[in-house]
Amino acid sequence: MFIPEENMNKEKYDEGIVSGDADVQGNAPEETANGNVYIYDADDEPVDDRDLYRDYSADAVIAHHKDEQIDAVPVSDAGEQTFSEAVGDTAGSEPDIAAGENIEEQENVHVPSDNETEAARQAPSKTNRISFINTVISMVTLCVAAAGIFTGFAYIRIHDQQLKDYQRRVDLLEERINDNTGSENSNAGREYVDAVSLIDEEEMNEPDVPADKSVDIERGKILTYDSYVGYSWVPVLSGVKPNTYRSEDFIVDDDNRMTYKVDGEVSSYFGIDVSSYQGDIDWNAVRADGVEFAVLRIGVRGYGEAGNIKVDDKFFDNYKGAKEAGIDIGVYFYSQAISVEEAIEEAEFVIEHLDGRDLEYPVVFDWEPVDASSTDSEPRTADVMPGTLTLSAIAFCETIKDAGYEAMIYTNKKMAYLKYDMRMLDDYPVWLALYNPEMTYYYDFDMWQYGFGKIDGIEGDVDLDIAIIR
Repeated sequence: MFIPEENMNKEKYDEGIVSGDADVQGNAPEETANGNVYIYDADDEPVDDRDLYRDYSADAVIAHHKDEQIDAVPVSDAGEQTFSEAVGDTAGSEPDIAAGENIEEQENVHVPSDNETEAARQAPSKTNRISFINTVISMVTLCVAAAGIFTGFAYIRIHDQQLKDYQRRVDLLEERINDNTGSENSNAGREYVDAVSLIDEEEMNEPDVPADKSVDIERGKILTYDSYVGYSWVPVLSGVKPNTYRSEDFIVDDDNRMTYKVDGEVSSYFGIDVSSYQGDIDWNAVRADGVEFAVLRIGVRGYGEAGNIKVDDKFFDNYKGAKEAGIDIGVYFYSQAISVEEAIEEAEFVIEHLDGRDLEYPVVFDWEPVDASSTDSEPRTADVMPGTLTLSAIAFCETIKDAGYEAMIYTNKKMAYLKYDMRMLDDYPVWLALYNPEMTYYYDFDMWQYGFGKIDGIEGDVDLDIAIIR
């Protein structure tokens, strides 16, 4: 029985013993011929203002009225009584009966029946069985609790290790990011990073901007076009390598096949990029039609709120068919990441599904803005800031590189000018999307998605690309 501390006199409760014959209602004992004996410390004061008193002879709690005072009779120092002598040995003694008196005539004397005597004899064994069962239940409960605690600690250790591994990766990315934002770039065009992202339009619908008028080197600005604001200038970023290509060196034939020539010699490879939208592909026919490389979509994240990731339905068939046809292969992931963590998740998804497969071309981070008018709800990427996107691209590429593959960034002009901080992406090759036969993009790039056309073995149009030989 729990005894509240506020209802106890601590010192007296620890050292004193209260005994007496109280009735079942808990009323205080009255003085009898034998008397009630209370054992306390030496203060000899009566007990008052207590709610609970323990009867040590019966191991029971006797409740008294809070304001009732009990006169305690201390034990004499000269002749200390034992507890049994004070209260009488009631546990196994016979009741006091005068000689010649009939037991039945005694008032308030109960003679136990045979059934009561047998019940009293069996009571200890029943108590022992109950105690044993309770002990077993307690032991089983403790074992289950211990197993749960052990499992919990094991999970915590695994979780802590995962957090440490993740933090190590983040620290590594931060080091690489810092390396890419050195002092030579620190003062160049900071307003570029804060530029507002514009919803992407098909660049093939843009008015032509002549290459010789698209850059004002003297003023350090680049001319770009948006359907909402029209022509506008953005700053040239120092530290980002410009391309040295000339528009006249890119030759397009009647079948819309482009080549890049240096001093009259072809210095490019012709390729395509495909996904499940192209359906079943006859890769041998594709190779026979002059295609030298293909960039296959390996997966996609949805632009809805959930942002679920899935593998491209045709990736494994396309990889097998292109490889058997002798076509070099790269892959791209269509990203809708809104954080560095999601970009890493996408890269790890790519690595998992590549499962060690060989690639001749890079793994490409393809993040594209989504036109809100084409969706039922606002795209999840609508509020992604330029800095977040740039760091996400770095996180994706570095995770891919750590797995032993080459990484690449896919972008168009407006994404490069208005969204990405290209100073921080200078270590990665660029796949440019520009649907214009003239080279109007200022910065360097390695692959060019220049348009679309027909290819044998593929039903419908397909994106056309060239990879420039350095």
